[in-house]
Amino acid sequence: MFDPIKASREIKASYIDYITTTFDLADPDYAQALRSELQREGMVAKGPYLDIGGSYETGAALSRLMEEGKACPLFSALEPVPEKDRELKLNRPLYSHQEQALALASAGENLVVTTGTGSGKTESFLLPILEHLLREEEQGELGPGVRAIIIYPMNALANDQMKRMRALLKGHPAITFGLYNGNTEHIQTRALEAYRRTLQADPWPNEIISREAMQAAPPHILITNYSMLEYMMLRPKDDAVFRGAKLRYIVLDEAHIYKGATGMETSLLMRRLRARISQPDSVQYILTSATLGGPEADGDILAFANSLCDVDFKPGGIIRSKEKRPPMEEERDFPPELFRALNRSPERAGEILTEYGADFAPWGDLGEKLYALFLHSRLFAQLRKAASQPVTVAQLSQALHVTEEEVVDLVALCARAERDGASLIKPRYHFFVRALEGAYVTLNAPKRLYLQRKLADPETGRAVFEGAVCTDCGRLAVVGREAAISNRPPGRGAKRTLSSTISARLRTANCWRTRRMRTRSSGTGRRTMSSARSAGLLRPRQTASSKSPASTIRRGM
Repeated sequence: MFDPIKASREIKASYIDYITTTFDLADPDYAQALRSELQREGMVAKGPYLDIGGSYETGAALSRLMEEGKACPLFSALEPVPEKDRELKLNRPLYSHQEQALALASAGENLVVTTGTGSGKTESFLLPILEHLLREEEQGELGPGVRAIIIYPMNALANDQMKRMRALLKGHPAITFGLYNGNTEHIQTRALEAYRRTLQADPWPNEIISREAMQAAPPHILITNYSMLEYMMLRPKDDAVFRGAKLRYIVLDEAHIYKGATGMETSLLMRRLRARISQPDSVQYILTSATLGGPEADGDILAFANSLCDVDFKPGGIIRSKEKRPPMEEERDFPPELFRALNRSPERAGEILTEYGADFAPWGDLGEKLYALFLHSRLFAQLRKAASQPVTVAQLSQALHVTEEEVVDLVALCARAERDGASLIKPRYHFFVRALEGAYVTLNAPKRLYLQRKLADPETGRAVFEGAVCTDCGRLAVVGREAAISNRPPGRGAKRTLSSTISARLRTANCWRTRRMRTRSSGTGRRTMSSARSAGLLRPRQTASSKSPASTIRRGM
C-alpha cells in the first residue's frame, strides 16, 4: 500500500541532501546551519496534503444511449471482449459531464471541458471522436484521411494516450491511429525495430508507427504535440496528411498551458491548420483542463477559447463535473483497529466486519461492504467535513484525534469503497517542494544562516548578507554592492557588485566557481529541478493503483 507519509519524508530528505551536496559549505558551522534551516517545517517542503473529491454525478450508460439512438450501435462491436474486460464499459453509467460532452459535440458545439483530475476528461473527447468515426463506418463512408487531431503538451501524456488507444482499438482494425512526434521513425523497418525494442511486441494492424506510413495513409486519429504539428505544416512530405484530411475534431489537452508566447504561437498554428484543409468550417474544438476556474470565470474562459482557436465558443459549451456526495445513513463510532484490520486483511473483510458488528452489506463484495460501512461511520463523516478543502495529514490527525498512520489507513480503505461503479471518494495526496532563492548569513559569531531574506539577525541585530559559495572548495563569499569607484573611467557605470571584488580575492586561492545559493535564478531553476528529478529525487506523479489514492509531487509553495 502506498504510504504518503513515508514517501514525503524520503523525498524531503533526498531533496535536502541534493541541496547540501550542491552547496557544500566548507565551514562546519554554516553547513550545519544550512541543514538545520532546510529541515525546518515548511521551509522547502510542505505536506503531504490530502485532497478528497467525491464521486461524480452519473448519467446513462452507453448501452442505453445506443438504444435511444444517441450513440452509434457499433460501440458494441468496438471491443469484441466480455464486458468486464472492456476499456470502455457499455453497461457502466457515464459521468454526466461525459454524456453532456457527447451530446453537445454531436450537435456541432465547440467545447471546453473543465473538470477535476481523475474525472474522465479523456472520455469527454474520445466518445465524440469515436461516435463520429463509427457513424461513418455504419454509413460506409469511413475512407482514408485524418478525422481527429489530439494535441498534447508533453510526449509523456501522448504516450499514455497511445496505451489507451491500443487497448481500445486493437479489436477494431477499421479505425486507424498513430503517434507523430520527435521519436517517430521515418522508415517503417526502423520504426518496427524501435517499437519491438520498446514494447516487446508487434503493433496492431491499425496502429501506424512510421512517418512514411502516415504520409502514405494518414491515420483517422492523429496524436501529436503542437511543436511537431508546426513542423508537419512546414514539411512538403507531410502535406499528404492534411491534403486528404476530413478533419472533424481538434483536441487541445491541458489547454491552460497555451498562454503567453506559447498561446500566441498555438493560436496562429490553429489558423494555419484550418486554412490548410479543404473544409475548415467543419472543424470542432474540444479544450480540456482541470484549472480554468469556476463559473465566475466563464467570461474569461470563453474569451480565452475564442482567442486561442478563432472560432465561436458558447456559454453552454463549458462543461463541468458535478460531485456526488451520498448522505450519511448513520454516525456510529468504530475503533481505529477495525480499519487497520481491514487494511491488513481485506480478504477477511466479511469476517472482520461481522466481528465488529459492522457488516451493513452482507450480500456485497469488498467495495460495497466498505461503502456501506463508511456511510454508518462517524469517523468518515468527520473526515469528509475536515477535508472539505485540501488539508495536511497532520491537521487531519489532530481534527480526527487519531494518529497520522490511522488517517492513512482510513483514506486507503475509503479509496476502495465502491457501489454501482461509483467510488465513495477520490483521494489524492500532494507534496510541495520549492527552490532556494538565496541564503543569508551573519559574518561574526554566532554564525547564523537564513533561507529567507533579512536585513539583520533578529536576536543579535547584526547585519545579514546574501551568501555565495565556491562550488570547488566550499568557501563562503558575500554578495553585495558598493559605491562608485573614483578612478573608474567615465561611461563605465556608477556601481559594481561586491561579489566581483570578492571573486577577485577568491581567485588568488583558486576559487573560480563562486555562485549564489539559489536553485531558481535567471532561468536556472527549471534545469536544477529537472536534474533532481532525473536523479530520482523528485517524481512528477505516481499512482499506487487504480484503487489507491494518487500521489502528486508539485513544485512551488
